[in-house]
Amino acid sequence: MRRTVLALVFVAAVFCWPGLGSAQLQPLDPSLAGKTLKIGVVVAPPFVEKDPSGHYIGVAIDLWEDLAEDLGIRYEVQEYGLEELLTAVVQGQADVGVSALSLTPEREAVMDFSQPFYYSGLGIAVPMAKESRLEKLADVIFSSRLLLYVGSLLLLLLSVGLGIWLLERRRNPDHFRPGGKGIGDGMWWSAVTMTSVGYGDATPKTFLGRLLAMVWMFASVALLATFTAGITSSLTVDTLAGRVHGPDDLHKVRTGVLADSAAEEELLDGHIGVRAFATVEDGFKALVGGELDAFVHDQPILHYYQHHRFTGDIRILPGFFDPQLYGFAFPRGSALRKSVNVALLRRLADTAYRAKLYGPYLGKQAIR
Repeated sequence: MRRTVLALVFVAAVFCWPGLGSAQLQPLDPSLAGKTLKIGVVVAPPFVEKDPSGHYIGVAIDLWEDLAEDLGIRYEVQEYGLEELLTAVVQGQADVGVSALSLTPEREAVMDFSQPFYYSGLGIAVPMAKESRLEKLADVIFSSRLLLYVGSLLLLLLSVGLGIWLLERRRNPDHFRPGGKGIGDGMWWSAVTMTSVGYGDATPKTFLGRLLAMVWMFASVALLATFTAGITSSLTVDTLAGRVHGPDDLHKVRTGVLADSAAEEELLDGHIGVRAFATVEDGFKALVGGELDAFVHDQPILHYYQHHRFTGDIRILPGFFDPQLYGFAFPRGSALRKSVNVALLRRLADTAYRAKLYGPYLGKQAIR
């Protein structure tokens, strides 16, 4: 529910703002005229990073530079740590905070935020399938889902076989022998009847036995179709999608996270065992090396590393969980916020601009 609400807020803010297509830029407050603003940044690829020459690049800083050009803002950049930047914004020592800053109730209580420029959440990275066909077949055959279907079928055959043996063992000892052999005869009969083979080597003679046989014949039509569909689906899904299909599978596999990250907190709260890494790159290397089955982190950052350093080795699953909105941070009551919001919404309403902004850093699959 929370994810849906955030998505609707983001879409409405970016694409449904009244008069967006023809709106004029909001003029800067007179108190800002001629002033050089201090812009605080936190290095957090792909939103803010440094190129070899020391120039700041990334989704958030590129967007800010375009907005500053639209509004005629002069500024200087100062780098902070995350907590230092938030403190500087709250105390008014930085006029704008630019990075991967998520909008949270705690932050909104002490500072103001722009309209969101990116909507995302936690994503899941998995290794590209490199198993041989024999290894895939072995994984499928011994998968818990397939074993559950087979076990359920055997239990059902045993139950019906036991029932027919109890009804027929006295009147029909030639076909349903006493003791354990007779139970085996009953199970054989239930299997033959279910598959419509009809060898005829064992047939019920009592009224209740024949009644059970009739019920079993009709029920077998639906049950056999259900089991066949379930087993086929299990084989297909496990073969095509691998072991991890989404967040619900994380408790069954070896999962990695960035140490002290929101992903680590989220998974530990969900009682999912994780292995923490110092950097995202270290986690991806463990994923490629077969030490992990999944790595969980902010989805845009996963896209960044996959797009720039692990193309062909890592796959990012579609969708995300624990959603977040990213925006620019301002001191409470900032005279700059309104002008930035209008310029921001005008920019993001342009599909071509969004592709130009997000594509180089996150790849085409991450463009929103």
